[in-house]
Amino acid sequence: MSYNNYKQTQLSNGLTIVSESVDTVYSVALGFCILAGSNDETSQTNGIAHLIEHMGFKGTKKRSAFEIANEIESIGGKINAFTKRNYTCFYTRLMSEHLGKGVEVISDIIKNSAIDPDELEKEKTVIHEEIKDREDKPRAAIHDYFIEQLFPDHPYGRPIQGTLNSVKNIDREEILDFINNYYRSENIVVAASGRIEHEKLVQEVRKYFEVESKEQVNKKEKDLTKINNYQEIHRRDIQQAHIILGRRIFPRKDKRRFQLSLINMILSGGLTSRLFQNIREKYGFVYSSYSFFELYKNTGIFGIYVGTDKNRIDETRELLKTELRKIAEGNITKEELNQKKQQYKGSAMLSLESMSGRMRRLAKMAIMDKELLTIDGLLEKISSIKIDDIVNLADYILDETQIIETVIRPN
Repeated sequence: MSYNNYKQTQLSNGLTIVSESVDTVYSVALGFCILAGSNDETSQTNGIAHLIEHMGFKGTKKRSAFEIANEIESIGGKINAFTKRNYTCFYTRLMSEHLGKGVEVISDIIKNSAIDPDELEKEKTVIHEEIKDREDKPRAAIHDYFIEQLFPDHPYGRPIQGTLNSVKNIDREEILDFINNYYRSENIVVAASGRIEHEKLVQEVRKYFEVESKEQVNKKEKDLTKINNYQEIHRRDIQQAHIILGRRIFPRKDKRRFQLSLINMILSGGLTSRLFQNIREKYGFVYSSYSFFELYKNTGIFGIYVGTDKNRIDETRELLKTELRKIAEGNITKEELNQKKQQYKGSAMLSLESMSGRMRRLAKMAIMDKELLTIDGLLEKISSIKIDDIVNLADYILDETQIIETVIRPN
């Protein structure tokens, strides 16, 4: 199996096409990613990028909602989409001989979405239920509270799905303006992994995105706002307390992101991880605990989540900090580091068995990094990480002046 068979083409209108040929499968995962997400919204239009993603499947100028799904599913494929803070992606998985159909259907969604007024009002109701569903789940809701606390009055701090009020008030003209401003060739990356010929993919994409005469819109990152509260407690009628300790960190371009992935593996990478062994197994205080991170264009977040009894909040908080503190103080052996490096490498290699996973990795690199890191290159970066790198990064993360605490506490 090939791990580094990448090809890239940029059309004259700025659209980027990247592909990875894997000749041991018979399918292809195809994604159209647009550099437009919740970070491009205002407080009044919060949720518009996600709403547009939904509306893409509600009909175009030539297809009904049923026809969009049927044209892909009737040939054995699947089609879906997701919205992030920095980008939106429409994707499909189908047999390689149907590549042209996949390109044509997703191109139709992106370029010709009807935004029917009646369907728009119906879909707002659907998203309201999605918002309420997330709010009803404290383990999910606490992540929204955490990032809102980290980035007050900033697009990064707003929920990707929007709020009940903001979604209700988005009108059709605002949607069309957003599409006109951001759904442009220079903001689009087409990525594909699987049994594919790059030249054929380029040829298919050219049919629908060859010419675009619109004037370019300059995107500007919003300045980060000051954190107002370093501890917030939300009360709920629930049985368990939910806690996140975390902070703002560096953006995706920072070279320490590979070290960060390794710290994440040390803390919560499976049953041998420190959080599992030293909090769940040793004390029995928790059922679920994990670390997480996400890196954006001009900043990032790192956090540790735990769910525990309301009477053990203080003890559990200190145990979380202790695990980071032990790493920051150099309490890590070469044996543990090498073991976690192998786990990191194994996880990276296992992810290659999914064509959808490979396509998403390829698309994210192209749209966020503007460069393609081969798997061999990734493995080399993992191998080069030293204990001092991990210690220094843990010390940086543990800066008490930067850490915030978000809690959902039972009434």
